[in-house]
Amino acid sequence: MKKLCSICVVAVLCVFTAMEVNAQKSKSFAGTVKFAIKYEGDTDPQTHQPGEYICTVFGNKQKTSNQWYQQIVDGDAVTITVLLDIPGNRMGYTQKKESIEEQFSAVKLTYTKSEETKTICGYVCTRYDITVLDVEEDEESKVIVYTTTEIGSGNNINSTTLPGLTGFPLYIEQESEGVKSIQEAIEVKKAKIKSVDFMVPSDYTIYDTQEEFQEKLQELMGSGGEE
Repeated sequence: MKKLCSICVVAVLCVFTAMEVNAQKSKSFAGTVKFAIKYEGDTDPQTHQPGEYICTVFGNKQKTSNQWYQQIVDGDAVTITVLLDIPGNRMGYTQKKESIEEQFSAVKLTYTKSEETKTICGYVCTRYDITVLDVEEDEESKVIVYTTTEIGSGNNINSTTLPGLTGFPLYIEQESEGVKSIQEAIEVKKAKIKSVDFMVPSDYTIYDTQEEFQEKLQELMGSGGEE
């Protein structure tokens, strides 16, 4: 009986130890990632210019923004919210899970994991070569990414962009119409981020579909922004 009790105690301790280790491994990243963008090929300098943007990351949520535009991505809920801060008209729309999944139903994604790695901002990243097949148009394109599981350990972080891909991409290379674009992280900072930072402010009008949003935006542009 004493031997049985000892075994039970050891088993319980093992369970709690495993839970603690898993909790440490699965601890979500919170902070910012700054990306540099550059273009190669026959580019129009007016439309393709090297630049930078900052992505705020909190677990499987991401937000990019500038003075008038914000995009909030929720990888767990599989939603994308776009917000425009137009003087006198703060508005936006949320693309819901059903709509995103419908878009991906017409695309076949094939991920090929490579043995090649690349250290970006101190994070060891694994290379994935991705084939994107547009089933309806029968057109194929290629994407190269380097991801790190230290920022995104599961694939939910990519559920709205590259579903099924593991890890947070710190490097994305793709080509379209003879123009190659490269996005690469140049700075990663851990920081205290709050979930409230990803909530839509109450003074924004949110439309149910992108089509409704675009119609309203066209009305505003046509009237010079006046109601």
